Amino acid sequence: MSKLRAQVTSAVANIPSLVIVLLCVLLLVFFVIIIALAVQVHSSGSSEPPRCLTATCLATAAGVLGSLDAHADPCVEPYALACDGAPSPLAGHRSRLDAQARLRHSVHHRLRHLVDLVPPNAPETSAASKVKRFYETCMEPRGLTNDAVAVFVHMARQAGGWDLIRTSAWSMQSWDRDTTLEKLIVGLGVTPFFRITVASPDVSVIRVEPAGFAFPSYEYYADGAPKHQKELLQAYRQLIEKVTDHLRDVPASRTNSAIADVIINYERRLLERLRPLGNLTEPYRKTNVAGLKGLVPIIKWDQLLTAFFQGQSITNETPVFLSQPHYFQGLSQIISTTDTTTLNHYIMWRMAMKYAPHLDKQVRSLYYRFMQTINGAPDVDVPEEEWWEQCARHTSHYLGHAVGKLYSDTLEGKELLVQQAREIAEQVRQSASDRINSVAWIHMKQPLKDKIKDVQFQLGYSRELTDKKLDDYYLNLIVKLGSHLDNVFEAEKFLTMKQAALLRGRRDSKLDEMWPISPQDTEAIYQYEKNTVVVPLAALQKPIFSLDQHKALQYGSFGSLVGSLMFKTMDRTGMDMGSQPVFSDNATRNDYQAKLRCLAESYPSLSKEKDLRINGQLTAGEALADVAGLVAAYQAFKERANGMERLPGLDWSPEQLFFIGYAQSMCESIREERVVNWNATSTSAPNRLRVLQTLQQVPEFAAAFQCSAESEMRRNREPCYAW
Repeated sequence: MSKLRAQVTSAVANIPSLVIVLLCVLLLVFFVIIIALAVQVHSSGSSEPPRCLTATCLATAAGVLGSLDAHADPCVEPYALACDGAPSPLAGHRSRLDAQARLRHSVHHRLRHLVDLVPPNAPETSAASKVKRFYETCMEPRGLTNDAVAVFVHMARQAGGWDLIRTSAWSMQSWDRDTTLEKLIVGLGVTPFFRITVASPDVSVIRVEPAGFAFPSYEYYADGAPKHQKELLQAYRQLIEKVTDHLRDVPASRTNSAIADVIINYERRLLERLRPLGNLTEPYRKTNVAGLKGLVPIIKWDQLLTAFFQGQSITNETPVFLSQPHYFQGLSQIISTTDTTTLNHYIMWRMAMKYAPHLDKQVRSLYYRFMQTINGAPDVDVPEEEWWEQCARHTSHYLGHAVGKLYSDTLEGKELLVQQAREIAEQVRQSASDRINSVAWIHMKQPLKDKIKDVQFQLGYSRELTDKKLDDYYLNLIVKLGSHLDNVFEAEKFLTMKQAALLRGRRDSKLDEMWPISPQDTEAIYQYEKNTVVVPLAALQKPIFSLDQHKALQYGSFGSLVGSLMFKTMDRTGMDMGSQPVFSDNATRNDYQAKLRCLAESYPSLSKEKDLRINGQLTAGEALADVAGLVAAYQAFKERANGMERLPGLDWSPEQLFFIGYAQSMCESIREERVVNWNATSTSAPNRLRVLQTLQQVPEFAAAFQCSAESEMRRNREPCYAW
């Protein structure tokens, strides 16, 4: 008994030690479990980034989902995946709707509101007051219809008259072709035969390019033209017949049908000299005024250029940038062998076409029906825009800087918006330059790298533009209440004067030099002569760019846009611009042409139901820029994508989201008829084909979505290895 008591006493005495050992074991097991869980969490976190659950991310995800077709396979039809979730059916009067068109419509709504906010008692000479008067006169039915034809006839009389309008004081004996050309080109912005602009303010170069045709190619006028082009020409004939019948006030020397024949045949004769864009051996020529006079001696260039560039010294040595020199080589012979009445009908018809959208309701309806026909929405005599929106567009066109000031002044957060957009543009530029080192077919890489390095970015709006500077800029523009057409005539004269001021870089032209487009414009552009990408403020909106977008979407949409524009430095027009060509060796030029041929032949069909193909020869340059731009944007994005959060409700990785953002910025509804009608001359493919062509040529897309070699995006599609 005493022995048992001793054992119990010993066990009780050792309980604290046992508890401690047991606790240590439990703690060790717990610690191991914690470490294991931590490792597991860390491991899963590295393969799948965390999701962003902020209100901004939720809104962004909802925006992406709104267009996504979740049933589409990205390896079969990535454009459908990005865009077909919420298709935009075209109304009967619309032929095309894309991101820029939606932005433009939104901007026009905003402008209408901004015009209403301009005080009625604002100083009459202020730019804002002129904006208000121009828009309100356009909107006033009496200002639009009252004596519109009478105002047109008055201006036609000042230009020398028209054979079919007695009150225009036409006389075959007294009519002077050169005087009429001067009055129309300088005073009214009409462009028969050619257009005069300033190519590069930095070096004072005059640009002269072909103009003065309803259609941009001889193919539309040829006897053997396809059926759809013959129908377009017939629609043009009907427009001429009906407008001339409406304008004429006495029986002319020819019937309306005969006048239509004269004008169409003359345009056909001019266009025979115009080389197809895909077969241009000499797209432009650098010459001077003396060379221009030698090439087209029938035009009194000294008289015309002196009037156009009033107050400036135009000499034989003044540089001239001549587009399509082959056209101008035959122009003198065509004009010199044309009778006076035919010349009069052709030249004055160009004036009628220029101002048809601003004449009375009958002429406008005829004009709209014609434009809708060539855009693929036949038998519709209403415009694609309502009249208030047309007035907003006209006001924005003629008073661009003033409207832009109203727009930019009321936009909050614009400084940060432009700053972040510029950061992405610079990052894409650096990636573009780095990538050139890996492009095997470019044998001499430095010229292209230098030109990419020299690209300038004009983003947003002018920060230096004050109300005083703006009032001074528009000092000579006369805007009155009463007649919309009178205001348009005055505005055309004003725009010509401002264009002429660019030649010598006068102080009052600096605004136009810096900002060739206005803040309220929605399309970014590339200026070849200045090697500059210009992105207006209104283009920095969803789906192109916004501050609250996911970074993958910003780089996919805005980054790819900037990249594509930047690589216009190496298309057919840009490759020889500047101090040295970007492809100076024959080997690279030959390989460049081979890449273009490959891209031209690799577009998918325009229609899923019919085997319709676009003219890839004309669009291949755009395709190469798209591929190079998207690759540069993707590389810039990847350098900053580490640890990037996913969007809620979306299973896409940031890399996949990049390509979805690219495609969604290109979503477009377009009538097949519109594409077919312009296929002969368009240098831009429909957006669906642009997206498919680009993604097929970018292996990073297939890698991001793990597309197999047997997938539609890779099967039977030999890559061009363009970039």
